[in-house]
Amino acid sequence: MTPDRNFIVVGLGELLWDMFPEGKQLGGAPANFAYMTRLLGDEGIVASRVGGDALGRAAGRRLERLGVRASHLQLDPTNPTGTVKVAVDPAGQPTFEIAESVAWDFFEWTPQWRSLAARADAICFGSLAQRCPQPLFASLFIMRKRYRNPPGSPTS
Repeated sequence: MTPDRNFIVVGLGELLWDMFPEGKQLGGAPANFAYMTRLLGDEGIVASRVGGDALGRAAGRRLERLGVRASHLQLDPTNPTGTVKVAVDPAGQPTFEIAESVAWDFFEWTPQWRSLAARADAICFGSLAQRCPQPLFASLFIMRKRYRNPPGSPTS
């Protein structure tokens, strides 16, 4: 049975650039989840925060080219876009150095995100973005807004 509409799936959390020796690759589990959702035919939306820098602008453009809505990316005028330095040893084992105090450490609960939470059918929470209190609280607000009165319940 096919649903009457596409599901809205939100990837909430870290959007970052993996910096490999041979070049950069856009990543972050929530963004990857939203992308896979789109490939499966539903609507994937990334809710994150990027710096107002070249990497942040490139991240938004890349998401849009991949067919993932970037309309819920917050722009941080102070903190840079997240990066992870990836090194690979001769045996092929990677090591990761995750930058701290980056834009997604400071995302905010906004009216736009409140509206998104009310429409979302599913939310994938990134674990890296939970390392700071502000994103953790925003995630809790989204869960509370979304699941306190689910659609179709007597109080929705």
